[in-house]
Amino acid sequence: MKIVDTRGLTCPAPLIKTRQGLTEAAADETVRVIIDNKTSLGNIKRYLADNKVAFTVTEEGDVAYITVTRGEKAVMNLNETEYCTPDITPLPRRRNTVVAITSDKMGSGDDELGAKLINTFFRTLVMVEPVPASVVFYNSGVKLAMDDSPVYEYINELQAKGTAIYICTTCINHFNIRDRLPSGSFSDMYQILNLLRDADHIISP
Repeated sequence: MKIVDTRGLTCPAPLIKTRQGLTEAAADETVRVIIDNKTSLGNIKRYLADNKVAFTVTEEGDVAYITVTRGEKAVMNLNETEYCTPDITPLPRRRNTVVAITSDKMGSGDDELGAKLINTFFRTLVMVEPVPASVVFYNSGVKLAMDDSPVYEYINELQAKGTAIYICTTCINHFNIRDRLPSGSFSDMYQILNLLRDADHIISP
């Protein structure tokens, strides 16, 4: 599944990111768009309908999730001025918090203790409100996203609450675990750098 997180953005950025996500996704890949802006939600729904793209919408509080599953790629035409209606009552911008996971342990000194700490960290992270906008895994941290990871259930819970999960492709290939990563978006260094650069706050346990 490809995650397109548009929270905190105003038109035309959500439309542009949605079109980019649909263009980059594989032909049979599900795309999930996360929106916290009522006006942008309406604009994106109209844009998808006009391009004859089937989608479903679920809402949890102020956040909406548009899920698009296509059997084939479509030409997604976009005229920003046509769909970008003014937002009369913009929502307050959500703080862009990114959690950077650089190891499968927390801290250094004792690996057994570090494994327990990182498990407790994720168990606690899902209880914090609001949840972080993104969690990015790199170096040995990518091992925590594997299907047998002790924190895998917490990663899934974070995703269900709207947190985007990004996993370093170079690190995945280094550890040869691509087939063991059922969730999240594979990311290159350019995307990781931009995630960290654009963050209002970075947590690195």
